[in-house]
Amino acid sequence: MRLGLVAVFVLACCFRSVGAQEADEPESRGQMAFTYQYNRANGFNTSYGEVVPADLTTHVIDFDVRYRVKDRWTVNVGLPLMSREWKAPPLHNPLAIIPPQLDSKFIDDNHFHTYLQDLRFGASYLVTSEPIAFEPYLEYSVPASDYPFFGSSTPGRQLQTIEVGSTLAYRPPFLKWYFALKAGYAMSDKVLGYETDAVRVTLESAYFVGPRLTVNTFLHSKNGKGWGIPAVIDFTSETWYRHDQITRHNSMIFGVGVDWALDDRNVLNVTTMHMVHAEDVFRLRKALSVTLSRSF
Repeated sequence: MRLGLVAVFVLACCFRSVGAQEADEPESRGQMAFTYQYNRANGFNTSYGEVVPADLTTHVIDFDVRYRVKDRWTVNVGLPLMSREWKAPPLHNPLAIIPPQLDSKFIDDNHFHTYLQDLRFGASYLVTSEPIAFEPYLEYSVPASDYPFFGSSTPGRQLQTIEVGSTLAYRPPFLKWYFALKAGYAMSDKVLGYETDAVRVTLESAYFVGPRLTVNTFLHSKNGKGWGIPAVIDFTSETWYRHDQITRHNSMIFGVGVDWALDDRNVLNVTTMHMVHAEDVFRLRKALSVTLSRSF
């Protein structure tokens, strides 16, 4: 709760600053984007090997709006809708917990379950733009619905999160390349005494093939604290009931994408992803995202 109050205060200050600048600069730039993403995972990777060789299929529709003012402040808001299906024996039965969790919904029933996930608010400030762009940011996310957190089909951890970090970008002069490094530290409230803070790092490169076509690659990693899945688990304990909130879920994902400028305002992106490292998380087998963005 304290994380949420701090984030709301800081973001409110940012939005007030943006509002003041907007009156002076009517030609502000913005962008809204719709993304569809398909993921299929199979097998849960732990420190002692892969367990639970079952399929986990996820469909995500994400809406994101970004608004830049006076080439310095940028604010953003986003909300994903997630639908997930678990195809395996029911390992997450809330009635098997001691005491039984009567208010918790059983969702690992081999059917899709759809929920609004976490509403996110963010703000960033462009300190320098040439030749190297440096842009610190703050993002706050809060559950948008009372979705369940116990089960493989759950859309999220049902926790508030604050991420602070910065982006460092460089486009060499006279070259058709662009490089960026984004690093952030994500903080969430403790659960059962476990800290789940995590470092998120993304390396990105882009090559401008032509005026309308860009090829980009990225490497994204998450390395955090939390509970490591043991070889022997008590499936009736509160730790098991809360394990999706406290597990580390560390990973590294490599992606390749193509941007196609449909016209001066609309850009279509298609990206495929491959997980190259998995630690206490389901291993991603197939992943594809399609994004249509429009500037305004």
